[in-house]
Amino acid sequence: MQQMTGRSPFQSAAGCSFSNRSEAGFTLVEVMVCTLILVVGLVAIAGLLAVTTHMHIGAREAARSTRLAQDKIDELMKLDFDNDDCVGCPDAKVAVGGSVDSNEADHFEVSPDGQDGITIRWAVTTYPDVTPIADLRRLTVYVQNLRAQTYGREVEMSTVIRNW
Repeated sequence: MQQMTGRSPFQSAAGCSFSNRSEAGFTLVEVMVCTLILVVGLVAIAGLLAVTTHMHIGAREAARSTRLAQDKIDELMKLDFDNDDCVGCPDAKVAVGGSVDSNEADHFEVSPDGQDGITIRWAVTTYPDVTPIADLRRLTVYVQNLRAQTYGREVEMSTVIRNW
């Protein structure tokens, strides 16, 4: 026989009331609030993914600009100041001249690696400026990459080259 304690059969020993209706699961409002929080989080992550992809493309193009500038410096450093076919004739690519501001003959390339929107310009000047030394020249290479974002869109490198 059941002992009478003065409690309802739906109350626990701690005095909490158990109701089949209130403790059976989540309410529709709770589910909708959780869904809303989940959707807001997923939209934020999707936005971050788009920004990350955009930044990755920009970084890749900036690296391409730097690599092209370094490759052009390496190419021009290998050339003699004098043309091998003509004694006393300067090699046009490393002859003093050129501009990093405009395309001048023998001192620029457009789309060197097949990628549209890339222009490489270089200028060769005597070095040092005050009393030039015959075997030294200053080489400045400028790469304009229209595919790059804010950084890496324009890269300029300078070095001193020597005639061996």
